[in-house]
Amino acid sequence: MSGLPHGISSPIPWRVQLAVYGTALFSNSSLHLYNVVVPLWTATLTKDPLIIGIVLGARHVLPMLFLIHGGAMMDRFGTRRVMLIFAGAAIVVPLLYPSMPLIPALILFQMCGGLAVMTTWIGAQSLTGSLMRGEPIYTGRLTLATRIGTIFGPPVVGAIWDLAGSWWAFFFLSVWAGMTFLSTWLVPRPANLALKKQLSSHNPTQKLSDLMPKLNDYLAAFRLVAIPAIGLVFMVTILRHSGVAIQSNFYVIYLNGIGISGTLIGILFSVLGLVGGLGAISTGWLAKRFSNRRILIFSIALGVFMISITPIIAWTGFQLDPSPIASFLEYLGVKTDWIPVAGVFGLYVLFVIAIAIRGATSGVAQAMEISIVAQAAGEAQGKGAGLRVTAGRVAAVFLPILMGAVAKVFGLELSFFIVGAAILLVLGWVAIKDFGTEAKLDS
Repeated sequence: MSGLPHGISSPIPWRVQLAVYGTALFSNSSLHLYNVVVPLWTATLTKDPLIIGIVLGARHVLPMLFLIHGGAMMDRFGTRRVMLIFAGAAIVVPLLYPSMPLIPALILFQMCGGLAVMTTWIGAQSLTGSLMRGEPIYTGRLTLATRIGTIFGPPVVGAIWDLAGSWWAFFFLSVWAGMTFLSTWLVPRPANLALKKQLSSHNPTQKLSDLMPKLNDYLAAFRLVAIPAIGLVFMVTILRHSGVAIQSNFYVIYLNGIGISGTLIGILFSVLGLVGGLGAISTGWLAKRFSNRRILIFSIALGVFMISITPIIAWTGFQLDPSPIASFLEYLGVKTDWIPVAGVFGLYVLFVIAIAIRGATSGVAQAMEISIVAQAAGEAQGKGAGLRVTAGRVAAVFLPILMGAVAKVFGLELSFFIVGAAILLVLGWVAIKDFGTEAKLDS
């Protein structure tokens, strides 16, 4: 026992750990795979920025409404059971996209696919508490697993899009969801006899009523906003995910429009995930030196700024000769055709730098949000997590529609500045209010 981390009475078997990490890896990174493929697919069906915004925002409508309910169902029926159902749905939905290339159908698929993927991701987080007691050593490994999926998944699906087309790209999304299902299947069934008895004692009528959303679940979750720290996190999470919504939607379309391929866009998302992991690791070091709330607000502000200046990077027209890098790779035995990217290589390097800075700030901000909620929520950890994720879905639903409307009036490039400036102004107001409250508490 002496070799175990403090507070852990017995180690969790690696068979259990790897299954849970697998659910996190494939469910969380599915979101990033969709962020590459769906904007590219949508752009082939319509050029109207408002319609594009509606399509891309639709993926978050049902998660915004039902994630808290999904968590409640996991409490009632068991996390593994619910995850298997939604993971199965996540396998089927991607194959529907190319089979019915119509905007109304695309909106419907986005809504169903978004709920399926996000519910499995919430379940993966729930398993760290129910099976691994929420110990930091295990949650840290789970976070690392999500970053691995984010690093490798997007460039692979981007390359498939470029080389094989839309059908194979969506098929890859289905295979990826199949790995979520397999990982969930490998998670041990509940060992708690009381839970088994509770589940088996439900009659059909009770089970049917438990499937329905309950107002009390939502009221209990939203009451947590009255806690100042959680109220702050709820607000800034909406603002952070507003920046994420820009990046996940119109950012992809803009880069593709200036000649950056799906493969290179996928690599940008990999850089985001890789550096985000490094940023998250640094959170503990930063928390020892600065106020948690100030770290949270500053990191979100810098991240939004880096995505808002996307058109400015393109306007620089920065040129860089890729031949030295090509020669070095050939020396290592890696032969690559640089002709298709030579014209945008300089700009691409700048985009890599910008997305790396954004990734670092995103990792810090997400880790700090989770930390602040965990410290303030007391015994309502599940509701606090559900509330935080729901806040992100609110931004993900409305921001693409808003940005699409702004782009339709002012153009896509100006929409980056207008929406980014609005987010930063609101964040500045939140910062002034919160810093004043913090100063009063300190005095």
